[in-house]
Amino acid sequence: MAKAKPKAPVVSVLNMKGGVGKTTVAAHIFRVLYHRHEISTLLVDLDPQFNLTQCVVSKKKYETIEKTSHTIMSAFEPQPSKSFFEIKTTTHAPPSPSTCALNLRSTSTVRLDLLPGHFDLIKYSLIDDHEQLKAALSYFKRFIAKARDEYGLIVIDCNPSSSFITRCALEVSTHVVSPVRCDKYSVLGVELVDKLLDHLPLEEKPTQLALINGVKRNAAPDTVENALRKHKVFGQNVLVARVPNSSLLRADETYTGFATDRPVPWRDLLRAEIGEITDELTDRLGLN
Repeated sequence: MAKAKPKAPVVSVLNMKGGVGKTTVAAHIFRVLYHRHEISTLLVDLDPQFNLTQCVVSKKKYETIEKTSHTIMSAFEPQPSKSFFEIKTTTHAPPSPSTCALNLRSTSTVRLDLLPGHFDLIKYSLIDDHEQLKAALSYFKRFIAKARDEYGLIVIDCNPSSSFITRCALEVSTHVVSPVRCDKYSVLGVELVDKLLDHLPLEEKPTQLALINGVKRNAAPDTVENALRKHKVFGQNVLVARVPNSSLLRADETYTGFATDRPVPWRDLLRAEIGEITDELTDRLGLN
């Protein structure tokens, strides 16, 4: 009998502190992973500010997407929804994620898709009806279960909060990747994620990985990084490879797209550096 294909990992990119590079990791790191390791990947923008979507999709294109209702809202309830203060429920199955997602890159065998974000996600923070929220969570779980059959990897860009939508992400996650800058506040944010994982009634606690972001090339580890790597709880889960401090990875209002696609001389160097991170990630995620 043929061995069953393993379910795709679901990775939530989350730190309880903002400004640590969540969108940088969700967009640019996993774009290279898709290409380098030839893994069909679905990026899910689960932040009401939808910075991931704005990073890689033009405003004009997004306005077209909004009209089709093919956004993250399709993962929580049938579209269009009834109102901003009511969740539509149904006995029908969620739509196929690949039909809702926007294709960003593709080859003959693999694809990189995005489920665009939407501001209306905040409705799930305003509604306090437990039964309605329970229905939305169930719908989201079924949606992601379908995605795990259609893709080789699911990546969820979360907002830095302990909200209902963050819980939804963690309920379906096999792993959490926490970007961290070498300052005490970012490290505290990683610790808070670990505490959140302990407090939530999850069926299975995701494996938390920490990824150090924004370090000077070839710089020796500083005291904060050394302390992080020796942390008694998750020190062993800090990735060896680090994200370099690069102008290509900074937000740029004049450019929409992936950093390693920009036609500049040092693009190949950055792609190689990120490639080392993706090599390590694929091992940690069991994708090899």
